[in-house]
Amino acid sequence: MNEPTDQQLFGLIFEEEDKALAERMAPKGRHFEIPSRVMERLGYRSFILGGAGKPPVLTRIERLHARLYRTEDVGIGGLHGGVFMFRGIFGRFYIPISYGAVMIDPFKLTDFSDDQLRWIGTRQEDVENYIDQFAHVFDFAGGAYGLGGYAPPPKPALDMFRLAGFQFQAAAATLSAAFDARGAIQSSLIGTELALKAGLLASGSTEAQIKSHSHNLKSAATELATRYASFDLASVLATVDAFPAYVANRYSSEQPDHFESGEIAMGAQFVAGEVMRSVTGGDFRSKLVKG
Repeated sequence: MNEPTDQQLFGLIFEEEDKALAERMAPKGRHFEIPSRVMERLGYRSFILGGAGKPPVLTRIERLHARLYRTEDVGIGGLHGGVFMFRGIFGRFYIPISYGAVMIDPFKLTDFSDDQLRWIGTRQEDVENYIDQFAHVFDFAGGAYGLGGYAPPPKPALDMFRLAGFQFQAAAATLSAAFDARGAIQSSLIGTELALKAGLLASGSTEAQIKSHSHNLKSAATELATRYASFDLASVLATVDAFPAYVANRYSSEQPDHFESGEIAMGAQFVAGEVMRSVTGGDFRSKLVKG
């Protein structure tokens, strides 16, 4: 078989990209699928995907194909994510896909620059706040996406937790993009409500009981505290007390400012993490080894 040129490989990649797009395959799926399809176009019917024996041409295809995407386009290695506000600067962090026993360094799983991380490190309060936010999001992801050491929530509650996760991801994406930070408020409020109600659902509440709380976060949190002794009701109530009312905020021209928006988003991450810790018993902070 003649060795194809990069131009020829790109031609095959673009053809298969067009086919996958017509099939409505998402970028993350195309990232894994396209190289194999191109290999088949080259006449390969059986080949090793990784490690010893992997065809050099497959490595070339993957390298060329990767040039078409940014890391955030395909979500490589990420399970869930959150946001941290430092001096009004928003940085995203992500919870990695991991198997078995692994070492996790929260400061290596973020898009803060090296200089910004050193800046965070100049004040212990900022370091602790960052680790706290990472822990809240990790604990939420642990239950929602089945990480080891986290007892899985019942299926109906799990579905609702994942719906909450979509909202938190939307808030983090909005805050870390070059848009008005206030766009994250509604997602943060909805995510908080869904997380609290998912916790109630996991504890055995009926649908009617859950609906009775409407959008009242304090009411849902107070009932949740009667189901889980470990639930930190005082801290949760203090957090949601600073949140605007969901319906009023939706229609109001008066909105929280840049800094308040970040505080609300991080408060929502805390509440979700606290709910999931109560439901699953997982606790990232307790396993953290300080350097």
